[in-house]
Amino acid sequence: MNLKLRPILDCRMPTLATKTAFLLPALDDMSRLHRRSMGVQQLETNPPRSLAKLRHSISSEIKGLSKKLSRLERNYYGVGKSLQHEVEKSILRLKGVLRMLNISEFSSKASLEKAIKDGSDSEKYKGDPNNIALIKELYGKIQTFMPSKFSDLIETCTHIKTLLEKYCVSFYDSETDHYLETAAHYQQQIEIWIETVSKSITNIKKLQKNYQDIMIHHTQFTSPVLAFCQKNECENVPVVLLFADGCTNIKAVMSVANNWIQADQNYPVFLRNDIDDLDRQREEKVRLLRDAKTKYHTLTYKLSQSEIEFDKALTEMETWKNKQESMKDEADNLRTLSIELQTELEFKEYRKKELRKRESEYSQETYIETYEMLTDEIHYAKDKMPPLKRQLAAVQYKLEWMTQKENQVKRMGKDIKDMKKELVDIRVDRERKEEEFEQLEKALDLARRIHRYKTSTDVTEKIFFSLPIGQKKGKDKLAKACETISEYIDQDWMLLYRQLPFYPKRGSHTIEKDISDINIDGARGPLENKAVAALKRWRRHHTRAKKADLVDALKKIRRHDVLSHIENSEMEEK
Repeated sequence: MNLKLRPILDCRMPTLATKTAFLLPALDDMSRLHRRSMGVQQLETNPPRSLAKLRHSISSEIKGLSKKLSRLERNYYGVGKSLQHEVEKSILRLKGVLRMLNISEFSSKASLEKAIKDGSDSEKYKGDPNNIALIKELYGKIQTFMPSKFSDLIETCTHIKTLLEKYCVSFYDSETDHYLETAAHYQQQIEIWIETVSKSITNIKKLQKNYQDIMIHHTQFTSPVLAFCQKNECENVPVVLLFADGCTNIKAVMSVANNWIQADQNYPVFLRNDIDDLDRQREEKVRLLRDAKTKYHTLTYKLSQSEIEFDKALTEMETWKNKQESMKDEADNLRTLSIELQTELEFKEYRKKELRKRESEYSQETYIETYEMLTDEIHYAKDKMPPLKRQLAAVQYKLEWMTQKENQVKRMGKDIKDMKKELVDIRVDRERKEEEFEQLEKALDLARRIHRYKTSTDVTEKIFFSLPIGQKKGKDKLAKACETISEYIDQDWMLLYRQLPFYPKRGSHTIEKDISDINIDGARGPLENKAVAALKRWRRHHTRAKKADLVDALKKIRRHDVLSHIENSEMEEK
């Protein structure tokens, strides 16, 4: 065997440690069997090279544990034999001893010892001595194999559980992290597996201790052993199944460990699938959110323009509203005059016609004078009628125009009311889509972060040395500045919002609309909530938001006290 200096001793002064007798064998020179036995034990002093290497080491340890358990069962039952052989060989004979010695059941060490003692007394036991020999054999095997033979197996199971619990983790906290189905399900499975393994190990110790100190009952067995017990009617001789139950618990631990290793191996693959799926969903969510925002802003602009036109129409209507009544009176007077003039004209024409018929009744001079007078009056009435009708038509046209304007203003008011209602629905839909997009972004960030941890080459070293994994992302400077401003800005948040830049550009009317919406939504809440909502909306609409924008805006509104609070907050962080 080649002997090599341990690296840590190479730089030391010559001491006894450098002598051949004190040298440690190099790992490369160790036999494969010896290295295999050291595999998992090495992880107590050295970090695993990677999660894959760790899983391989634990799998090898489980295989070794399985072989140890198989050898233990072979030593207990005999070569080529099993629990079924054990039960078939002993169950009827043990029940016969119970009846002859008037013992209720073999459920403890004391009950077996009593049977051996009473069975050795020929006065108390008249049965087959081989049955007592069988009890002695059973008693001896239990004493030999339990708990001493299980100690090493239990220690290995505990060590495997510790390693899995330490390294094969989900990197997911259900209380602080956003919900991610794959991670949440894996974390839930881990918690179940930890509980199952702990329960199995505890059951082995507890049942063996109960056998030694008190008694065991068949209902304390694991479900497979309990089913076997009931099938073979072993309820009053549970000690026969004590060893089998211990082996079943060890097998349960190995099964859980194998499932855990397989799940941990598949975990990054499922996360990668989640990331790809969320990326595809993100593209669709971005499109839907963009459409919702466009629809909202389009309707907001349309509403604002309609309100401007409505206010203008109301103002215009107020200017001629007082004239409308006088114009109605004028129209009535003109209509009356027109009717009177038409009646007079018809009457004059009737008189003229009658005058012609009765010409012989009048003198020539009187007839001519009367006829000419009626003719002049008729011509006068006819000449007066068209201007009067034109004047009446003009007044009626103005009144109709006013009526149309009134109806138009009413329709505008109704349209504005409908638009406001529609805008509320669109805003709710937009906010819902924004919330869905934010949730998806958080889930995507979490999936990427966990996948990065699970595929990192140095994650096992960081876990081993209890180093922080990944960067602990605190709030960025912009978020901290927004928090501080919200706390101290008070009513000036509106002034600040008007001074903040926006990209894409937002018009002054839209900004005022934002302020109005925030005031309405936060009417019953504390003032700080309005500032929070305003800054949140600014960050959402300003795609190039940075802390410098806030600083410049605070300077413009002369809130240097808030700037001081921001600087103090940053100093405290440092």
